[in-house]
Amino acid sequence: MLLAAPARAQFATTPSPTKFVCNAAGNQLAVQAFADGAGGSFSVWIDQRNGNRTGLGTGIYAQHLDANGNALLPVNGLRLFQTGSREIFGLRAIPWQSGLLVAWVQGAFGVGGDTVRCQYYNTAGVAQWATPTVVAARVLPDVIYESEQGLNIIPTSTGATITHALALNGGSARFTFNKVSLTGALAFPSNDRQIQVVPPSGFALDYYHTVGDGADGFYMVASSGGLGAEIYAQRFGPAGTSIWANYTIVSAGGALGRGSDWQLLTDPANNLYVAYTSNGGDPLVSKVLPSGALGWPSPGYVALSTDPAFQTNPNAIWHNNALWMIWEDARGGSGNFDYKCYAQKIDAAGTLAWAANGVAVYPLSAGAPRPKLAPSDNGSVMAFYTTDTNGANFRTQKLLPSGALAFTAPGVILHEVADNKPYELDYVPVGQPNGSVQVYWSSPGAATTGRDIAVGRMQSSGSLLSATERAAAALGLEVFPNPAASDVQLRLPGGKRLTDLRLVDAQGRLVRTFADGAASLSVRGLPAGLYVLRGTVAGQEVSRRVAVE
Repeated sequence: MLLAAPARAQFATTPSPTKFVCNAAGNQLAVQAFADGAGGSFSVWIDQRNGNRTGLGTGIYAQHLDANGNALLPVNGLRLFQTGSREIFGLRAIPWQSGLLVAWVQGAFGVGGDTVRCQYYNTAGVAQWATPTVVAARVLPDVIYESEQGLNIIPTSTGATITHALALNGGSARFTFNKVSLTGALAFPSNDRQIQVVPPSGFALDYYHTVGDGADGFYMVASSGGLGAEIYAQRFGPAGTSIWANYTIVSAGGALGRGSDWQLLTDPANNLYVAYTSNGGDPLVSKVLPSGALGWPSPGYVALSTDPAFQTNPNAIWHNNALWMIWEDARGGSGNFDYKCYAQKIDAAGTLAWAANGVAVYPLSAGAPRPKLAPSDNGSVMAFYTTDTNGANFRTQKLLPSGALAFTAPGVILHEVADNKPYELDYVPVGQPNGSVQVYWSSPGAATTGRDIAVGRMQSSGSLLSATERAAAALGLEVFPNPAASDVQLRLPGGKRLTDLRLVDAQGRLVRTFADGAASLSVRGLPAGLYVLRGTVAGQEVSRRVAVE
């Protein structure tokens, strides 16, 4: 299978077709994705093409796309693992060493997860350990199941930490973790590190989140998940023991937490940030120092918007020395499931960058936009959200560091086939060094094959991967040097002539025009960044990206 020729289906250049990573029979879901360092990306997903609670059970499949969207593994993905008449309840995949590390929870129907496993694969999808490492296993009658809640992989200098949860006989949940070496060996016995987080007055539900602390340990944040539940933080060191004498309450000790729709991030100084929405619907961020102290004055959090409308489903990233957060916002709406999208940026000092109530990223109304962010170029980020009737359109907007919108509202359409739209939050945007973003998603299952994995790519200029760039390559158009500091030279074989030459910036704004037939173009005085050179050859539109340094 690994010798199969790459499929030549590239990223779509218009939003109407669907570029499938996998549309095999059965459901594909829980997609994971990350950049490969060369302009392409890997994706990994749970796959039920061979059965779920019957047949061969649930599988794990993967695909590797190059920078143009060509599949480098077999069509519909390469099978990494098959459970054998068992289900898979959760999945995580990260870049690791020179390949990828995958962790999952599997078990039999009616039992829940009976094991947590991980395996290291190279870039061709070949397993590098003889068998998957069993990170944890249920042991009756005490441990009744292993849970995918809190499932995460945190790379370390000596391997990785795998975090998850388990349930004890009687219904009490626990947070737990183990460490795996570069060769797959475990550091602790199965279920050895069991942590009960909440006070003795209550049982912890399994709402756990983790992130690395930059020192081979990790931060863990937990809550019972109910409305008004407190949110607790703890830090664990490389030896697997807690560092702080007491848990830090990041939600100011009151009725501020809500469900489990919150995220953990860290900055270059390894401070912890918790981004969440309150019981009352305010988007909040708390900062915790590596010492365990709250990083901002009482009450220890900053509200990113104080508008009285309800806010929910936040998504945050750390980018360009700031935390960026986007959320669904009901202000001006007619009721439930009538949301716009707003965003805000906050720096390490707790200072808001934009207007007090945030910036309207999507100013219209949608039922469930489910927004997410990804880094782009020149300090900007791209936002993604579903809009319009039945969420048919999957759109993109670019947020500049100033809070200005780079694309015309309500955003550029990335994909518009309703049956193959993203399903809720089951999608992953992957930022690339050139500012473009590749987005993988699982469709809702309306297509004849059930839920499928699809992909699209948005350029930093607000266009899909351009057919004009392919045309330029086919014509042999050369642009050099690239990057350029002063002048760009053009070479077009066959005596062809370039006309209508113009240069646009990453926001699609025209910055310069040049004479027809020019072979040397000046870029002196332009700010450093990525630009697009556009022109026409015998009536055919062509373009090339140009980096100015």
